[in-house]
Amino acid sequence: MTPSTIPLIHDISVLYSGHKIACARTRWADLLAQFECLYGRRPDYIARSPGRVNLIGEHIDYAGFGVLPMAIEDDCLIAVATTDAPQAEVRLSNLNPKYESAIFHPNLKGHQPVIDINPENHVWSNYFAAGYRGLIEELKIESPNGMLCLMSGAVPTGAGLSSSSALVCCAVNATVKAQEMKLKAAGKPMPSAHELAVISIRSERYVGTMGGGMDQACSILSKPKSALFIEFHPVLKVTPVTFPSTRPSIAFVIANTLVTSDKAVTAPVRYNLRVVETRGAARILARELGIPIPDSGKVHLKQVFDAYFETSDCSTEGKSEAELEIEKLKEMGNIVERILGTDEIRSGISFTKMCAMAGLSEDEFTRLYIQQPIQAKVFHLYRRAKHVYSEERRVVQFRDICEKALHRKDLVSETLFLQLGELMNASQDSCHNLYDCSCEELEELTALA
Repeated sequence: MTPSTIPLIHDISVLYSGHKIACARTRWADLLAQFECLYGRRPDYIARSPGRVNLIGEHIDYAGFGVLPMAIEDDCLIAVATTDAPQAEVRLSNLNPKYESAIFHPNLKGHQPVIDINPENHVWSNYFAAGYRGLIEELKIESPNGMLCLMSGAVPTGAGLSSSSALVCCAVNATVKAQEMKLKAAGKPMPSAHELAVISIRSERYVGTMGGGMDQACSILSKPKSALFIEFHPVLKVTPVTFPSTRPSIAFVIANTLVTSDKAVTAPVRYNLRVVETRGAARILARELGIPIPDSGKVHLKQVFDAYFETSDCSTEGKSEAELEIEKLKEMGNIVERILGTDEIRSGISFTKMCAMAGLSEDEFTRLYIQQPIQAKVFHLYRRAKHVYSEERRVVQFRDICEKALHRKDLVSETLFLQLGELMNASQDSCHNLYDCSCEELEELTALA
């Protein structure tokens, strides 16, 4: 086994901190017992994928920019036994009785989806089906083994910790292990962890969300005792970010407002709408700046950023890479102010106006940028673009502060805490004021921190 593959663990104590191990052992034992009770046999293995918390870099992954999350101990578990069931039948149940069981009979004839998924039918099993379908189709497994599956979820749903992505990733991991012998028989290697992350990112879009990939990459590629700087353009790349030693040790408090938000259910008026707004802003900025549009017709804000500074003079003398990036992002904020901050655009524009400014007909814009349904009368391009470029600046600053602190002998812990805290507070302010992705309860909770 190489370091790039999904690790095989024989002792769960390496997965959880000391005070959680006892509860984790009970949960795993219960999953094993309930599996045997349900299916009359023991599982062959248990797949696991953790949730995540995003430290900084909110809603900028689908704009192509880097983010800085870290995995958490709360996770999704799927116990699996492979079978020789006809038609590669997949049986799926959940330890939580409120979630209905499901049976899938994959379509193996080709030219059709392996499993039909209705994005408008918001059932939990869609997320498993998405991961299963994505893996089977990507690896072109023609006659997959059947699977008996039982899930146990410990990531709170709708709480911003990526319970849905943890399930998709866990389904991908569970499925690839179930098909290991099929892959070997076909002379195909087991995919790397990086490849499974990419498959998971693509797979979750089957449920109707236009995600950027942070959640899946973090769940599959995170390393112990570090955050993860994740880049998406031009390719997926991850870099562990280690926190400096401080007194007291640095700690991040994860609190739950108890306000739930189902990403798939609210996507037309929230998540997917924000994606379209950032893409509309990128298209208009590219036109105004004379930046060529890719042959695909699609462009996101990171591509605009890269293309603009390929041809623009920017002094690099005496500046670190981070300092130069911060300077460029500040300039992009000024450009957004100049182009999208006019009285005509600042408070929002109609769909017709957005398409006209993008140089597209309404049908062309819809075909290029609206893969999933959205609902809006007004599109806030200025606020979304302003958030994206300022948020990426905070990500760069956050990472730079951590990396510099690792090498400082005169580090003052309180100063570090204040610097990182100020960036996180600014991120929350931007989410509230520019991105409309906060709520009253969250504002109150962060004010108490």
